[in-house]
Amino acid sequence: MTLSDRDHHHGLQEKTFDAGEATLNYAEGEDNGPALVLVHGLGRRWQVFLPLIPSLSLRWHIFAVDLRGHGQSTHIARGYTVARYAQDLVSFLVGCVKAPAVLFGHSLGGMIAMWVAAHHSDLVRALVLGDNAIAGDEFQHSMYPSLFTGLRDLAAKGGSVEELARGLARIELRVPGLDEPVPIGDLPGNDDAYLLWWARCLKQVDPDTFAMTLDQTCFEGWVGDALLRQIACPTLLLQANPALGGLMTDADVKRATELLAHPVHVLLPTLGHALYIQQPEPVLRAVTNFLEAL
Repeated sequence: MTLSDRDHHHGLQEKTFDAGEATLNYAEGEDNGPALVLVHGLGRRWQVFLPLIPSLSLRWHIFAVDLRGHGQSTHIARGYTVARYAQDLVSFLVGCVKAPAVLFGHSLGGMIAMWVAAHHSDLVRALVLGDNAIAGDEFQHSMYPSLFTGLRDLAAKGGSVEELARGLARIELRVPGLDEPVPIGDLPGNDDAYLLWWARCLKQVDPDTFAMTLDQTCFEGWVGDALLRQIACPTLLLQANPALGGLMTDADVKRATELLAHPVHVLLPTLGHALYIQQPEPVLRAVTNFLEAL
């Protein structure tokens, strides 16, 4: 699903913002309340939040951003570190949002939101962290290196949306609890419509975003505990079930609840890392309860 500058979807307009090194594509909703900035994960684009936006936009001023290297934002070869993503977001908050905002980041977006809140507390009213890694201790032993390798290779090869969807279906993952790798297309929720939607995201991704995640250069300077100590605002930790592929580990949650100034933790036992992408209702309930309490 794409929008032109003149098109509307749930009251959204798609626009661009010059963040300096990168031009960011973003969608903005109607001014129905305080600013809520939505930051997607690796390999996605702002449209990933469409299942949540209709409800959230009733009381919030929605901004949903394409990170550099994703969607219709600028691609910058080897330009994808958390710090550089975060600087784009800081420029966006200062130059476009112009008021302290709630940041809701999923996966990589959560790490970026943490970085911004830790280093620019004046710009962030509250945080929602959607199943992002904090220490990152378990990443290399998870299913994600094989997933990101497959996504990098597909993005580099290119092709039609339909070809990319077929390629996605064939990527094999080692799923917790199973001895043999399983093709993505055989996992629950990954029907043809979802794979086509995912392929549209992948078609707009710079392969370097995956490459820099795989070689860990994306995370240069990342010290999760130090960032947690610097975050002063209310923070909602949305934890997917680690047994279903969740990235936020129990150890991450323990660290965060000990070091954050104002933590709230919600475990979503029926959801994997994708969270709201395939099951929005539990996430929407948790996020709404948190936002209403601010």
